[in-house]
Amino acid sequence: MAPLPQALLRVPTKGNLIPVRKAQIAKRQEILQHIIDTVDVDQASFETVYEPVLRYDDMVSDDVDMIAMLRYGSQDAEVQAEVVECSKLWSEHNVWVDSQEQLIRLKLAAGGKTDGLDPESKRLLIRRTEWLRHIGYGDIEAETKAAFLSTRKQISKLCEEFNRNIRLYDGGHLLFSDAELKGLKEGVIEAYEKDEVGKRRVPMKQANYIRIMREATIFTTRKTFHEAWAARLPENVAIFREAILLRDENARRMGYKSDADFNLFSRMAKSTEWVEDLLTDLGNKLIGPGKVLFKEMEDLKRRLMEENSEAVDVGSDTAVQPWERFYLATLLEREKRIDQKAISAYFPFKETSAAILRNISSYLQLRLEPVAKEDLEGCIWSHDVDVWAVWDEGEEENGQFVGYFYADLLDRENKYKHNQTVELQASYLREDGTRPLPAGILMCCFSPEVVDGCKVLKHENIITIYHELGHALQVLLSRTKWSTYHGYNVAIEFSEGIGTAMENYAWLKEELQNISCHYVYTDDTYMQLWQKNNPDKPLPPRPLPDGLIEELINDRKKRRIESYLKQLSDAGFDMAVHNPKSHEDLEELDETKIYHDLKEMYMFIRPTVPSYTQADFSHLMSGYNSGYYSYICSNIFGEEIYQSNFAADPTSKTAWKRFRRELLQYGGSCDQTELLEEFLGRPPTTAALLKSVGIE
Repeated sequence: MAPLPQALLRVPTKGNLIPVRKAQIAKRQEILQHIIDTVDVDQASFETVYEPVLRYDDMVSDDVDMIAMLRYGSQDAEVQAEVVECSKLWSEHNVWVDSQEQLIRLKLAAGGKTDGLDPESKRLLIRRTEWLRHIGYGDIEAETKAAFLSTRKQISKLCEEFNRNIRLYDGGHLLFSDAELKGLKEGVIEAYEKDEVGKRRVPMKQANYIRIMREATIFTTRKTFHEAWAARLPENVAIFREAILLRDENARRMGYKSDADFNLFSRMAKSTEWVEDLLTDLGNKLIGPGKVLFKEMEDLKRRLMEENSEAVDVGSDTAVQPWERFYLATLLEREKRIDQKAISAYFPFKETSAAILRNISSYLQLRLEPVAKEDLEGCIWSHDVDVWAVWDEGEEENGQFVGYFYADLLDRENKYKHNQTVELQASYLREDGTRPLPAGILMCCFSPEVVDGCKVLKHENIITIYHELGHALQVLLSRTKWSTYHGYNVAIEFSEGIGTAMENYAWLKEELQNISCHYVYTDDTYMQLWQKNNPDKPLPPRPLPDGLIEELINDRKKRRIESYLKQLSDAGFDMAVHNPKSHEDLEELDETKIYHDLKEMYMFIRPTVPSYTQADFSHLMSGYNSGYYSYICSNIFGEEIYQSNFAADPTSKTAWKRFRRELLQYGGSCDQTELLEEFLGRPPTTAALLKSVGIE
């Protein structure tokens, strides 16, 4: 067996995470203290003040990334608790760093000495100096600074508690009879345990919520589950409110008009007014077409009421209710012959995910070699994680090792319940000129339906894979001097634009044909079961048929309008709570009501009461506060990138090479606004996005 091109990182054992983190922090603090004790202000420079710490951070970045990943990937709650404690220790260390006045003076003194630095180090020095001045260091009174740092620590603790509540949420189960679960597949119903009186225990999990909302025929079943689901996590409401008040207080303390104004430093937006205007302008253009599409749902409900259907409450008014939206949308899909279950049959989990990786790696002239299971012992955190060594096959770099790609796609106990890419190992330049090569994880939380024993994905899962692959490519293909700029350590709008551009591949006819294969052709057992259950039918086509593909593509415009409207409601809420006119206005704000108002404005349905949408809005408590508008921008940027570079020939190796060389390889080492404008040859506009949904 050939040796691995680079040693795989090992997963630390339970009980060892906190000692490792404490040792790292102690060493880092020792380095910083040495700088404070030995460097005079007139000697301060990038080399004397910044470089020693950057070198150490690079050296330990593998351990830092691995520990951080376990917060999302470990199925051991005790390990996750250790990671949370590690995060607290790091937050406390940062508070100590920020409280060292002499260190701040040294950093500010070094900030003006950029001569002779390479472009990336120069950018890093300038940005960090700007950040210090941004938060008032050098001019701020000691009392104000102490209050700012103390409040920031409070906010960090609130965010940790908020996200821990989401991660460890256990709502128990709801009880339904088999008759009440009418509409769900028999096998799905049978999988739910029975209680002592024969009712099914349906766990309060997202996968079950989505299934019930889309498939349960009887409206009372959907209503019961929805009302319980919408009212979960009430403890997070108060935590969220305290966090937004403290953020606003801290921003104003530092001379900014709001938390949104304060956070513009790390965004691509020009001003809070620019963001507000963007949201208002797009809303004005999209609400009208959105209402036209929503009328189809209202008309369908009206028709069902006239038929005395058990799917709707015939005694209520015709307004579409929250527990009806997904079900009515499913019926409309069926009426329009968009059979999502039939489509899912062409996306067997293993084969489809492998085909997507095969296609994208081919476009980029990369080769993926599976790492043998025996080589993975002690290096993966769950048995269902797969790893590939990635090699370059392009003319310029033929045969060079690129890095490792991990896939961790299935839901499991205690795993993070969202989809993301996680950097496991950064690439950076060592002092001797060598560099470790990166590792990225495609980490999703799919709960595939099982058909005849085969796990199959929904088309929405396919979209997710392409999106997250965009971020994984950022990790694998960026090459920076410092680990702090590696991968997706860029402005949020830019990073999400990369993922959004990649989503287009989930809607291309030839791509869908290439990645699809009806599950019956993947295993003889599946074929025998299918033939037994369908004795008089011919075998289905191997790839996804043209008709189903056309139905998907034709439905995309509607789905995108609905998606953009949802993003506008969420981004509008983010700005409402993080960009108030005054602190007094925020104190008087009812954030639950304003969220309901925005949902009604953009989604045309009033949420139920009680309903705490913000209690599960983890983005706003995980660093995306005042930045959710970036998803709208990412769609603008993503559509611009795709239309300008890929649309003419989506498989062009030249286009993919340009994508890699001009956007991905720089990580955060360059100004992303300039990078994007150079790539496009002009500033981005909303025209491409609006045109993509039929609005000129």
